[in-house]
Amino acid sequence: MKKSSLIAALVIGSAFLAAPAVAKTSITKGRQICETAVKAQDPAPKSVRTDGDETRSYDATTVFTLKVTNADNSSSKLICTVDRETAAPTIKPAS
Repeated sequence: MKKSSLIAALVIGSAFLAAPAVAKTSITKGRQICETAVKAQDPAPKSVRTDGDETRSYDATTVFTLKVTNADNSSSKLICTVDRETAAPTIKPAS
């Protein structure tokens, strides 16, 4: 191995070690968290779907619009915000 490539590998390796370990909640995992939280409500809805066109991801949060069919066949939209650091969902009615 050439000396220059060894030095380059050490520099790149040390950069990865110096970088903070950031494990943020992915969009897919956030979607699962929201759907699970809504399905756990009482009474449980008949169906929950995520509107992919209205999904927004920011540095600290991910925001999902959920289309819910309730037990009485009525439908509604909910907004679920997931904190990407703690993976905690917040659910509120869409306005």
